[in-house]
Amino acid sequence: MKKIFLNSVVALAGTAFLFSSCDSKDTEIVKVPTSKEVIIKADITGTRSLVKDSTYVLQGQINVSGTINIAAGTVIKGDKVTKGCLIIVPGGKINAVGTASSPIVFTSALAPGLRSAGDWGGLVIVGKAPVNQTTAVVEGLSREVAYGTSAFATRDVADNSGTLKYVRIEFAGISLQPDKEINGLTMCAVGSGTTIDHVQVSYCGDDSFEWFGGNVNAKYLIAYLGLDDEFDTDYGYQGRVQFALGVRNPRVGDVSTSNGFESDNDGTGTTAAPQTAPVFSNVTLIGPWKTKDDKNVSALFGAGMHIRRNSSLSAFNSVFAGWNTGLLLDATSTYANATAGTLAIQNCALVSSKVTAVNGAGITAQVATDFFNTAGFNNQIIDTNATAKILNSFYDASKTGTAANPTSFLPEAGSPLIAAGAGAFTHTKLADAFFDKTATYMGAFGTTDWTKEAWVNFDPQNTVY
Repeated sequence: MKKIFLNSVVALAGTAFLFSSCDSKDTEIVKVPTSKEVIIKADITGTRSLVKDSTYVLQGQINVSGTINIAAGTVIKGDKVTKGCLIIVPGGKINAVGTASSPIVFTSALAPGLRSAGDWGGLVIVGKAPVNQTTAVVEGLSREVAYGTSAFATRDVADNSGTLKYVRIEFAGISLQPDKEINGLTMCAVGSGTTIDHVQVSYCGDDSFEWFGGNVNAKYLIAYLGLDDEFDTDYGYQGRVQFALGVRNPRVGDVSTSNGFESDNDGTGTTAAPQTAPVFSNVTLIGPWKTKDDKNVSALFGAGMHIRRNSSLSAFNSVFAGWNTGLLLDATSTYANATAGTLAIQNCALVSSKVTAVNGAGITAQVATDFFNTAGFNNQIIDTNATAKILNSFYDASKTGTAANPTSFLPEAGSPLIAAGAGAFTHTKLADAFFDKTATYMGAFGTTDWTKEAWVNFDPQNTVY
């Protein structure tokens, strides 16, 4: 066959083909790739930069002990067969700086329509900030990464593991070992020198976000249709989070019980220091029950806030809607933190939800409710989502694709969530300059729905990357 080098180019199904205008029947058509795929299967020990004109595929566990720079608009895919995952180990750095119009995307390597929760591992950032465990390691990894207090001689509250900004993480959470998944974004001992903002985790096979110790702060987080918990805090995490959204698919829950917040000091509720004491403000957690008579809600859902095992998590100016249980104070030690003021819940609304308590000697549901309703806390229990004027915020599992997305997360006019005095920043836990104190409303949204920005994607299943 005679090869003819071609003088024209046509595009067919995303691939370029060169062809000749010669009349020869023996003309060979030469296929020319239109994009470049780069396989990453070795650890990164120096500096490596990823650019948006290539698509990268993570194969297996990739440890970064050097620096990985990721340009705005870059797409990184996780391989399912090898359980691809990216691990920033202590001392390593990730500089993933997208923009509102050109986010960085970590996603499944499978084709549109075939993707699902748990297609790949996820992104793990491990630093050297304080934790309350001596031998903690990242769960499930084939090559162990330790971050407990025995791993380093000194701990640095302000440790810097880099920047994660305008980033999406989709379809992560594969079981690396039986019953041992990593999350969409796992942060272990990550210090306050690290920047985390504008991050969306969608369709995760485990928790969307989980912090194990550390002090890193974060703003503008989205947990969308994950399997297990939205925001999980453990091992002495003491950072601050403002403007966070969680949305549930009412038909999809985890056998371990799916919660909005799940928070422990540690696995057995010891007094190990530092104590888990994160501060959340302006959070909206949309649970599975749009109305109380919904018939197709999974039985695997737990609470909007499950605070347990001696945690001192605090929540301000936030909304927990459509959970059968809005607040669950679990164990005597947790209730003691509440009455001592180390655990604070103020200017928060439980919508179409209740307050309860378990595993506490003499700590009944009424006692927990009385705490929530303490005069001066300015909390509200609102009977229905319609009364709160947030029906548009719920996911409709009967629809598919973009039609299933909530219409808007903005409370409608007249909602008590955005009434004058609904939110406040008078508590000492909110004194830090990190908090935007103009957000004097309950929830993540006042008059601007920041999820309408281009970096957010509520239909990654059908997105062509």
